[in-house]
Amino acid sequence: MKEESYLKKLIFETLEFNSRKEVLVGIDNTNKYVIKIQIIKNKNKRNNIYEEYEIIKYLNDKRCVTCPIVYEKGKIKKNSIISKEIWDRAPAHGGPGILNTDILDSISDNEFKYIIQEFIPDTGAFTFADIMLTLVEQKKLGVYHGDIKPANIRFNPVNNICYFIDYDQSMLLSNEQINLDNISFLRFCAQYDKEKYGFGNWSRHFPRYKNNDIMRVFNNKALDLEQTTVFKTQKTTNTINGIYHSIDEQDIYINGSRTVNSRTILLNEIKFEPNESVLDIGCNSGLLSTYLHDRGCTVTGVDVDPYIIIACRIISNILGKNINYFQLDLDEAKQIDNFDTVVLFSVLHHTRDPAANAKKLINSCSRILLETRLDENGKQVIDDQWSNTTKWDFNTIDELVSYCESIFKGFRLRTNLGKADKNRYIFEFVK
Repeated sequence: MKEESYLKKLIFETLEFNSRKEVLVGIDNTNKYVIKIQIIKNKNKRNNIYEEYEIIKYLNDKRCVTCPIVYEKGKIKKNSIISKEIWDRAPAHGGPGILNTDILDSISDNEFKYIIQEFIPDTGAFTFADIMLTLVEQKKLGVYHGDIKPANIRFNPVNNICYFIDYDQSMLLSNEQINLDNISFLRFCAQYDKEKYGFGNWSRHFPRYKNNDIMRVFNNKALDLEQTTVFKTQKTTNTINGIYHSIDEQDIYINGSRTVNSRTILLNEIKFEPNESVLDIGCNSGLLSTYLHDRGCTVTGVDVDPYIIIACRIISNILGKNINYFQLDLDEAKQIDNFDTVVLFSVLHHTRDPAANAKKLINSCSRILLETRLDENGKQVIDDQWSNTTKWDFNTIDELVSYCESIFKGFRLRTNLGKADKNRYIFEFVK
């Protein structure tokens, strides 16, 4: 059965022309959807409204985090607009606005193209690093927005992500352009803007950011993620700068307290089947998930912190990794989906009830990879405060293994892979 059109389901209390009187824009009464109706195609715009839809849909299909979702494209008759059929079906606050129909009356067309997409409120609270994070993610997914200015930026304080809207000047990138380093890509953007608008850099729209401010967000051409709002607000480690994983790639950089290098040397000793399904619990910014992906696994990463999960999705897109990430509090989860392998690296002691959580996992997998020390003192953010969770102090490896086998009932130690960094051992338990 064909789903009913969004246009028929939604109620738009008002429609307003944009500043150039070329597009009608309306927000529905739930503040979740926005309609754009192209009345006149601006000859200076690169894309018509359908082409704009296709570019946003292209980004949606690639699971882009930093663009709105498009739901529908179609055509609407002029008399439906003039008669207020779509925007006066319910009382607005104080009554619906009045649409000046003179422009519509002067146009011979009897129907107009429209798109319906996600509405993102504007708070204006973004930083230059937030803009760059959006630019870099979309570059790596193959799109340059082409008209970056405050009017086309929305910052969502719920997830601390900067969005671009209005893709009527956007373009698809070649592989060569996608793979440019960030500084070279900014030069490409400046050249594009100069040819399109006669001005050489979109940063002119942000006079409060001087050139030094712009260059300060980079570390050897890579965007320093620590300066983005989404990383500033995540709480996943009780270290000085609050950053756990270190990343040093061409496009992104962050200085954390751990790398994955010593652990991967040990993990290289065990076998993963092609497309083996793996759940990485406490994935943080995804270093281990990325390693497992590169080993040929189908990886799902979860973490208790919703901000780090959003960051993971962007990082995954920038690095070109097909990894599923979602927020999960193991203590609160009622059950866990089935996987071949569950990975618990330096995370079990940070939960409030390891035995209860182990019980949730024993029927969801056939192998558990565990990283831990003989002595651990777990903490977790509870009500915005770091609070103690679980503490243990074993004298020997045998005591630690015996404890693990007692809570993971039915599992036995197959391999002690040895000690990685921070005096943590990696164990392989199997049914």
